[in-house]
Amino acid sequence: MESNIVKQTFEEAGYLALYDKFNYQFYVTGLFEPVGQQIIIERFLDLYNIDEHQPLFFDDFSFFFKCFHYSYQKNESLCFLQPEWDENIR
Repeated sequence: MESNIVKQTFEEAGYLALYDKFNYQFYVTGLFEPVGQQIIIERFLDLYNIDEHQPLFFDDFSFFFKCFHYSYQKNESLCFLQPEWDENIR
């Protein structure tokens, strides 16, 4: 995903300072490159209520995001595979 879209997403979520703090690490590691949809980053930032006054390392942020992204993808694929007509599968 392009860096300007990522920056806009962080800004809309109120985490522009966090983006500025980790901007270089985002670029070097390519953390958001496999993300195809902006909504994934938005939901992550909404779900993880990140306190900017608490110290946060990039490695921790990256770990949390990768776990969330994996879970999000897994959930999406399970919803896709589950037939709506069979109530006994749940």
